[in-house]
Amino acid sequence: MDAIGYLETTGLPGAIVVADKMLKTAAVNLVGLENTKGGGWVTVIISGDVAAVSVAIETGKQTVGTDYVSSTVLANPAPEISDLSQNPIFAPVPETSTNEETPQQPQVTDVAPEAPAEPTVTKDEAEATCNLCGDPKCPRKLGEPRKKCLHYQELFGKNKQS
Repeated sequence: MDAIGYLETTGLPGAIVVADKMLKTAAVNLVGLENTKGGGWVTVIISGDVAAVSVAIETGKQTVGTDYVSSTVLANPAPEISDLSQNPIFAPVPETSTNEETPQQPQVTDVAPEAPAEPTVTKDEAEATCNLCGDPKCPRKLGEPRKKCLHYQELFGKNKQS
């Protein structure tokens, strides 16, 4: 590495376009993209030989247009300078081993609020299918015609007065 070039631009999309154009223009390597503190500026950092970095930075200035903020080329930088750029936007994601068993977190699902408690039903009423007589032996089921009830005549007979 003979040189490091820095080009600062407004916004990440512009920085990505500039980085692409600089990498295609000259034989340089992309060191990283860094988010600056405030203003929405992003710094594109490249490395390579001095001539290639200079050409790439000039191409980047022309490409970015009005979003250009500043740039510099450091020929033969001190070794500590590369340590300053440790905050890339696109940091590699750590790989997880497939051999390790990760504890499964319980799945939380939406739980409907509990319904109010229903009144206690006796065994005879629980087995009853007829809501008219409540007799478990009655073949009538809820919603069927009343005449199917065993006790229909007793309950609703013509002789019964209302």
